[in-house]
Amino acid sequence: MTGHSGDEGAVRQDQDLLDEISNLIASLQSHPDPAVGERVEELLRGIDAVHRTALSHMFNAIVGIGGEQFMDRLTADPAIRLLLMSYDLLAVDRRIIAEEALDAVRGHLHAHGIDVELLDVGGSEVFVKLHGIDDSSLPLDAVRRDIEAALHEGLIGFQMLVIGERERPTKGSELVKLGGLRRANRPVYQTAFPAQELEPGQTRAIEWGEESILIANLGGEYYAVANRCGESPLPLAYSRLDDDILVCSWHGCRYDLRSGTRADASGGDRIRVYPVRVEAGRVEVAVGVEPVPR
Repeated sequence: MTGHSGDEGAVRQDQDLLDEISNLIASLQSHPDPAVGERVEELLRGIDAVHRTALSHMFNAIVGIGGEQFMDRLTADPAIRLLLMSYDLLAVDRRIIAEEALDAVRGHLHAHGIDVELLDVGGSEVFVKLHGIDDSSLPLDAVRRDIEAALHEGLIGFQMLVIGERERPTKGSELVKLGGLRRANRPVYQTAFPAQELEPGQTRAIEWGEESILIANLGGEYYAVANRCGESPLPLAYSRLDDDILVCSWHGCRYDLRSGTRADASGGDRIRVYPVRVEAGRVEVAVGVEPVPR
């Protein structure tokens, strides 16, 4: 029991240290001298460029060689856990991570009448069900590519996408039976503001709990993305719209609001896309999920 209490204390210390680092960075970024903030941004980009790619590759290699159980043992070390937490590489719940990865394309697909329902995550496989695909103008292959790209980007260890209900393995099959399906989830929409308050070609930032969201009106169609440029804490609220492209006021980065991908750099930062809809004259954004009733 003593060891367990020590682990809980280490977790709290890890989180406290991360919070302290974040606060120090924020204070330097808001320094009265703009040059200080610019140098801090350069420093952070340099550190991120040196470490993030190598750590991601190393994480993938460890999972591939030793499996997730070995990674669980490895991350029991507070120092290792702190490092992986600081780069968002520690997947506490792969289903939650998969849901967040799918959020990157849900807004784009929802605009075409398609909703993605996560059925299960088993090892390197992700099982989804598509609603509205038969009535959509998007071909299935294009939808599959979008979903696979989002999962490769956001779910470490992902290898195979299965669209449709998960089948039970037949007798003599080489597949390993992984148990029953978890209950599927669906987006939970919350009211943001009356639709008439946001004119076409304009954007509006809202705060929802700890999340900052930017909503844009593109010719009467509404899109919602994370209100920060890539992995930086810099807000996109002061950016301008160029058709369906959001141009960052800080770096000039160009983001496709429909998919969240960088339009000016292949493989660059992606911003999170939130499902959005208009109901009864109100703009609603999905910031979470709930189980689908049986």
